[in-house]
Amino acid sequence: MSDRRAEIVADKHEIETLQRLYAKATDKLGKKSPEVRDEGRKIYHRIFTPDAQVRTANTGNDFVADGPDGWAGVAENALKDYIGTQHLIGTQLTEVNGDQGVLESYLNAWHKNPDNSVYYFLGTYISKVRRYEDGWKIYDMTLRLDTSGIVQTT
Repeated sequence: MSDRRAEIVADKHEIETLQRLYAKATDKLGKKSPEVRDEGRKIYHRIFTPDAQVRTANTGNDFVADGPDGWAGVAENALKDYIGTQHLIGTQLTEVNGDQGVLESYLNAWHKNPDNSVYYFLGTYISKVRRYEDGWKIYDMTLRLDTSGIVQTT
């Protein structure tokens, strides 16, 4: 494998890890513990640029937020009434062009309601990334809803 190809593989791995860390952080933001939510915010600061633009699309009530703290506030508010949540990152497609990249990641998010029903959100993240001195970071992200619904559990 050429050095350039090995560098591209390493870049793609680092970029894809950003979205996996995002899922972990978002689950932490859904917890009741302020300390755990703070851990989630710290991860957001690690993966997003300070001026990142983050938005939803196709939800019927789209949100736009500036920076990691702005988006953390949106996530905390969206998750506050659930008693459990899990964000799963599936298929990831990454393009790298020098110090710029685009990452598309499929999402399966499951949110347990107090009545034990489960709200599912299936979507796609489209993230624009740049390489900085301390690594790759997301500077623009759109979360697009593909489908959603309620599953009744026992």
